[in-house]
Amino acid sequence: MRLIHITDPHLTPLDAVPAHRRLGKRLLGYLSWQRRRRWLHRPERLAETLAAVEADSPDLILLGGDLCQIGLPEEIAAATDWLRRLNGIAPVLLVPGNHDIYRADSCSALLTAWLPWLHLPAAVDAGDMQAGYPVTMQFPGLTVIGLDSAVPTAIGSARGRLGRGQIERLGNCLAEARARGDTVCVLLHHPPLPGQTGWRKALADADALAGTLRAFEADVVLHGHLHHNVFRRDSGMRVFGTASASGHTPAEPAAYRIIDIQPAEPGRHAFEVTLKSHGGGGFAVAGREQWLTAAP
Repeated sequence: MRLIHITDPHLTPLDAVPAHRRLGKRLLGYLSWQRRRRWLHRPERLAETLAAVEADSPDLILLGGDLCQIGLPEEIAAATDWLRRLNGIAPVLLVPGNHDIYRADSCSALLTAWLPWLHLPAAVDAGDMQAGYPVTMQFPGLTVIGLDSAVPTAIGSARGRLGRGQIERLGNCLAEARARGDTVCVLLHHPPLPGQTGWRKALADADALAGTLRAFEADVVLHGHLHHNVFRRDSGMRVFGTASASGHTPAEPAAYRIIDIQPAEPGRHAFEVTLKSHGGGGFAVAGREQWLTAAP
């Protein structure tokens, strides 16, 4: 099976946002986008990324959030057409990012527009969206788990939080997957391990999450948020952070990851994770990790 991880496309423009929609934290986010960030994330580069992803024929696309800039309902609605095009390449599992859930009013709009790709139950409450997580997708020998680390935060903060309930439910999902003999891939927006980034951008409960992932021996954890490519090995777990799908600078070029999973000897799977990064003339292989899962 082939999974492809893309994240942080930051695809919605803010040119037509009226002044009365740019207040408080959103005003600072708007100014940041207009002055700097719109030159770092380019729609033409995102189009190249999607063409390359389509050529690599995924079975499932894992989308790590931050489709928007300041989480306006208008942005969320505008991103829906792009999601439909992406879903035309392969089924999509989307988890939200901090720029999608920028303020509390983002949640209702997000659930209305993006529910088919979030894979949440239709009855989930916008006032407590995290109660619907984790979400799981099951395939022969494989469980894919999506987590929601995006919560509205104060001005100047891009922190994430899962909450005790979501982490406890994750433990149950991991236990059930292990009881089935499945390998496990986990998707979230924020980096999952303590110390991966500074306080302002960190996951508040990274210690609790990392402890749960280690206890049940998750195989692969995928995240975004940092806009550059990172790899960490933590015991038997591999943690991959992928750069923005629309990155347009030599320092932070666009990238995506291909995760190929094949049955190997009884009870084990072979993983091959390939990083593709844009080098100016197109996408090329920039790194590869291969391993066998542990014996049952």
